[in-house]
Amino acid sequence: MRLVGVLIAAAVSVSNQATSTTLGRLVQRADPIYCAGAVGRSVALTFDDGPSPYTLRLARVLQHEHARATFFVVGNRVALWPAGVRAAAGVGELGNHTWSHPHLPSLSPSASRIELERAQRAIGRAAGSPPRFFRPPFEEATPAIDRLARSLDLLDVRWSADAGDSRPGATPGAVLHSASAELRPGAIVLLHDPHPWTPAVARRLIRIAHRRGLHVVTVGDLLARQPPTARQLGSRGAARCPPPPSRN
Repeated sequence: MRLVGVLIAAAVSVSNQATSTTLGRLVQRADPIYCAGAVGRSVALTFDDGPSPYTLRLARVLQHEHARATFFVVGNRVALWPAGVRAAAGVGELGNHTWSHPHLPSLSPSASRIELERAQRAIGRAAGSPPRFFRPPFEEATPAIDRLARSLDLLDVRWSADAGDSRPGATPGAVLHSASAELRPGAIVLLHDPHPWTPAVARRLIRIAHRRGLHVVTVGDLLARQPPTARQLGSRGAARCPPPPSRN
């Protein structure tokens, strides 16, 4: 009986730890997050599909501009550009973008788990700690996939602003215009690592954010500083990411 009591106490302790922080509570919901709360002065830039030949340059831009970011890394690319992975971890945090960038809903449950677990291991070995965030390729996930992410202590992070750099014919000017138009407190901006002009766009975007009095931080810091409200978490569509309250 004493052993049973110890095990129950340990289970309660783990459960309490899992829900004692904003991130832990969000993970336990097993629902995607699209933005943070609007009360504050922080935004998050996120870069998908790295590492790439341009990740080192992008990391240097972030360091020079005193900004941080979240990089959603594809696991089977880590060995190709390990220095880029380490540099990205040094100026922000890394997220899990699966092992091979598949359409997850088309896979079996076991194959989906392998995709996430292999990426966790590869990224964790390269960066020194496993990711806390997950972003499904092509924004394709199901409730079962989000429960899988929860079982790995991962939060599904989407975005409130798509800069459009993955669209055919995208140009640096158009991407900068799209992204800057959506820079507001609580925003999570989607960008992509493997473009030769991504570092230059990031530099200009960070400077625009700073001129607007915004801090460019990681997703983890953004959620800690500006947790989404209960109303946001229970909403759909545009109501998930409302504009900041008027300062008048």
